[in-house]
Amino acid sequence: MVAWEKNHVVGPKDNPEWHEPVVSIGTAAKKVGLSVSALRKYEHEGLLLFFRTPSGRRLLSQADIKRITVIQNLINRLGLNLEGIRRLLAILPCWKLKPCPTRQRDTCPAYLDSVKPCWMLRDSGRDDGDDCCRECNVYRYGAYFAEDIKTLLHTE
Repeated sequence: MVAWEKNHVVGPKDNPEWHEPVVSIGTAAKKVGLSVSALRKYEHEGLLLFFRTPSGRRLLSQADIKRITVIQNLINRLGLNLEGIRRLLAILPCWKLKPCPTRQRDTCPAYLDSVKPCWMLRDSGRDDGDDCCRECNVYRYGAYFAEDIKTLLHTE
């Protein structure tokens, strides 16, 4: 379970091993009952960031597999499609998950864009790449809050 506690996120099994890229895309697909092409579609839609080896091989962590199950729940239980999930992730209040100065919000592409989540906007002035995004609380835990954004918005 993920919780919001005094300006930081408390996540499931938040330890280095949980985030290690050790599972191939094929193995992950079998684990979650999806096809490899479905996981690639999740990546294309901005719902999932794969680890890439120097040769370009896609790897996932246990945290990524949990993220996929959260996405599947949003699709199967709530009836959302990939576009709807991406838009929900885009409107997450990232300033609560990763506190940023209020003065930066007026020019922040992630704050202003309601179509793409911040990790899809890295071409707009950010040069920290996927590795930084995978480490960010907004990417790591945002999907957990997508089902009930109001709770996150109204939590002090």
